[in-house]
Amino acid sequence: MDNLNLYQLENDGNYDKAFNDNSVVSDSGLTVYFRNLDKKLLQHIKESDAVFGAVAWLTNFPILDALARLRNVSIIVQKEDFLRPDVGAKYGFEKALRKKYKALRCNLTRYSFSNILSSISVASDPSIDPIRCVGNHNSEKNPAFPRMHNKFLVFAKIEESGPDSVETITPYAVWTGSFNLTKSATLSLENALFITDAKIVNAYFEEYGQIAAMSEELDWTSDWAAPEWRIGT
Repeated sequence: MDNLNLYQLENDGNYDKAFNDNSVVSDSGLTVYFRNLDKKLLQHIKESDAVFGAVAWLTNFPILDALARLRNVSIIVQKEDFLRPDVGAKYGFEKALRKKYKALRCNLTRYSFSNILSSISVASDPSIDPIRCVGNHNSEKNPAFPRMHNKFLVFAKIEESGPDSVETITPYAVWTGSFNLTKSATLSLENALFITDAKIVNAYFEEYGQIAAMSEELDWTSDWAAPEWRIGT
């Protein structure tokens, strides 16, 4: 079966049982998703002013289209894998993916962030590319290799600044779990958590800042991690 989410075991009729969507919202507001994750994620993106995060693979075109409608997106991907073909990819996939990446925007500067990014290379251009990469390139195709393997997105509201001040970023939720932002993942058995606990959300926002701080331009030049910025000037 192409889509594992639709799979059902054969039933001899003696038990009224079937595979169900076990997604649920807890009394504390924690949400777990097991089915239709892409549709749930698209709705959360639509409700947000900005999305920040770190995901190993970002090749799902509908998700990229939704992100392109926001004024502020900053996502860090794994260096070696961001252009690998997704399921059903056709000739020219890499060019099409690059076009989707170029449609994304980030109008914020690093000075707007309350995490480590505001202390990074403060004397240089403070802009942030919407898509950057981090990690090592597995050029020798080793079966085991260290990667940036995160899959989380932080959703935030943005309070626009006056002429002499920076914007205020208020993170309010985080999405995390096994779900890669790929078409392949929509056909796979995956899970995601949508968390609104302020302490947890802030921890992910801080972690995003650290990963972004050690990131590189998408057109990287070193097989090994080679951060563009440093703490300070």
